[in-house]
Amino acid sequence: MTDRTNSLSLRADRTRNHLSDLMDDLQDQITPAELVNQLVGQGLNRGPGIAQTIAAQVSKNPLACMLIVAGVGWLMLSDRIERNPRAKRKKQAANRAARSAKQRPARHKRAA
Repeated sequence: MTDRTNSLSLRADRTRNHLSDLMDDLQDQITPAELVNQLVGQGLNRGPGIAQTIAAQVSKNPLACMLIVAGVGWLMLSDRIERNPRAKRKKQAANRAARSAKQRPARHKRAA
């Protein structure tokens, strides 16, 4: 039982050291400058950057991208309306007016 415990402890130490080495390597590779270079496509010859990939997807799927942009815009606008008290009051007034218009009986002209 003691051998098994020692073996597990040794294995855990090796794994911990290995993860520590990996983290050090990743910190050296990913710097803010490297991220910016990858965004503009000047990475370490790893292929197209994020901007080029997005541009390619937009040109291949313009309708899907427009729907995504419209959805994100709608979310941003609705969030802005919720935060803006004046816009919120206008929205509530418009909703009240729409409800009252539905509740009013329609006037029909009599045929003469």
